[in-house]
Amino acid sequence: MSRHILTGTSRFYAIIGHPIAQVRSPTVFNGFVAEHDMDAAMVAMDIVPDAVDSFFTMLKGWENCGGVGVTVPHKQAALANCDEVSDRAKRIGACNIVQRTSDGRLIGDMTDGPGFLSALAKHGVTVGGKRFVLIGAGGAGSAIAHAVADNGAKRLAVIDIDAKRRETLLTNLRGHYPDVEITHEAGDPAKIDILANATPMGMCVDDPLPFPLEDIRSDTMVADAVTKPPMTQFLAAAKAKGCTIQQGNEMADAQQPMFLEILGVVEPGTLTT
Repeated sequence: MSRHILTGTSRFYAIIGHPIAQVRSPTVFNGFVAEHDMDAAMVAMDIVPDAVDSFFTMLKGWENCGGVGVTVPHKQAALANCDEVSDRAKRIGACNIVQRTSDGRLIGDMTDGPGFLSALAKHGVTVGGKRFVLIGAGGAGSAIAHAVADNGAKRLAVIDIDAKRRETLLTNLRGHYPDVEITHEAGDPAKIDILANATPMGMCVDDPLPFPLEDIRSDTMVADAVTKPPMTQFLAAAKAKGCTIQQGNEMADAQQPMFLEILGVVEPGTLTT
């Protein structure tokens, strides 16, 4: 099999996180650019939290880099290091993608929310009028929460072990979406229409389930943002109950067309999710 040789003329992109072994963006991205004979590549970079600000300083001077994807735990730090951010990233307080312009400016956006909804749509599921329970108020959780509320959920419960982080998100959501019932209480499990895990819980085999599933209905949609393993114990347990499930890689893959457009790899409107 022939392999593209990277040279000094190649265009580079990165995805940063800590850890980074679970990400699938480089596989999908590099497959796309290879298929379209583009002189480009994405590399996964494991950046420890203490070094993330230094990374973004370096990024401003990385001339042959078009931008970076950002995963846990760097999404809030990414926003703080951008010169400009989208309205949705500003509302959420985090970025998962940063475009580097030709003059070294960093422009951030957050696509986790639209990616989550796009993946749901492929299962024929919408959030309008639904009762939604979300575990996790971090960067991905905040993005999903805003997207769900913005698209007309009837009730949105956010659960997080960090009470301060949870209450910050709930206050933010109530300010933007007064017509949605926003709460920290899951309520009756039998009334949950969509249940989503947006925490790293499930990446390790000995992790407990992020939410008890004994009393949820078999027609509840259960989603997980964890990409590795693709079938978490949470999803396996939900599937065993007869629930429709959405794996983390579905949400990640749904964002790839957005990433390619935001990073300038393809022209806007060229691809569809």
